[in-house]
Amino acid sequence: MGLLAPTTSCDGEEELQVQLRSVIITRSKAGATVEDIIDDYRELTGIHLLDRFYTHSALLNYLFGMEGVWCSTDGAHGLMLWFCRTARTKHVVDMIQAQRSPRGGPGSSNYRRYMPRATGAPVNNFQYCYSTAGTQMGGPGTVESDGLFGDMMPQPQPARPYRVRRAPRAERRHPYTRRSGGQHRSTGWRQSRSDELDFSMYGPSYHRHQLVGDDFFLAIAKWELGFSFDPGHDIDMSGLCISGLTLSEAAKRVEMAPFIADHVLVNVGTVDLLHGRAMIDLIHDFNQLVARFRERNVEPIMTTLTPIANSGGRTTMAERLLKLNEYICRTCPRTIDLWKHFVHADGTVRFECFQPGPRKVSGSIMPHVLWNKLGRQHMLGVLGNEIAAQLTTSEEWRYY
Repeated sequence: MGLLAPTTSCDGEEELQVQLRSVIITRSKAGATVEDIIDDYRELTGIHLLDRFYTHSALLNYLFGMEGVWCSTDGAHGLMLWFCRTARTKHVVDMIQAQRSPRGGPGSSNYRRYMPRATGAPVNNFQYCYSTAGTQMGGPGTVESDGLFGDMMPQPQPARPYRVRRAPRAERRHPYTRRSGGQHRSTGWRQSRSDELDFSMYGPSYHRHQLVGDDFFLAIAKWELGFSFDPGHDIDMSGLCISGLTLSEAAKRVEMAPFIADHVLVNVGTVDLLHGRAMIDLIHDFNQLVARFRERNVEPIMTTLTPIANSGGRTTMAERLLKLNEYICRTCPRTIDLWKHFVHADGTVRFECFQPGPRKVSGSIMPHVLWNKLGRQHMLGVLGNEIAAQLTTSEEWRYY
């Protein structure tokens, strides 16, 4: 009989550090403030970091000790920004930094960038640099610190000063900034008012297409498009984007909804697969959903389901998902194939588009591995391109 090794807190500590690195890496293009890290970690895990560290100072000291994590300050406003880069995450950081900024348009020149300089010439508006666990104390370019800010002395960056030019505080936006409920957001980088449906009638929309979906579309509506959750519900929902939404429940919602737009994007079915519903039941409920739309004189754009990252490989769940996707493409005249955009050429899942692990959602007892920020922005790009392609190849362009 073998003895089991005693469990320690090492695994939990490593998992925490992996999650924190992941949160910081998603903001590699602009840097993450401490509040960004707290908010993103709560979205990722449902846990507030201050419930573990109690104070901001304790959290900052912990971040200082993490390998591959460092911080820089903005000389104009003194805002501390965190970055992360390790040998294992180098390719992900490069990919995020190479992404085109979503804040395109006339005002994109004000979007802050952190590009390393090739020269070591000092700059007038230098910044503070703090040592991390990966730097030997007392070496060149390091600062010893007994407290958080006690004995730290400002030093100009010799090789990689992050010279930034920031917009005024009132104009700065962060991708996870919460909008106040019940208010329409102002015209900004995402889309103009002419591209939105009336939220009070149709809920979240994307380029005048009403969104109907489960937690995946709900996360896009909340975190990328800035729509608020409907108040007064135990289950998170925003219009017809509802946590834990199944095919049969979606059919009932479409039947009872006071308003259904002429153009609808639908992504439903993942919850049914996670709960193990039989294939014949999935087909029946899917047909009922399409029928409810057609009873209201709407031909919806049905999207295929992306891979379920809870289980990779050729599992039974993956096989059933592929069969359902084939049925969607075969029976619906208007479809968008999302699945192919979340797999590699060999069919393996693009796990870099998903969060590190499963998490509980308010509308289902089954844990979900949702898209991360990279996956959500990738999804919006795919939907935009597919909508444009359909508008330019059919008579649908006239409604614009």
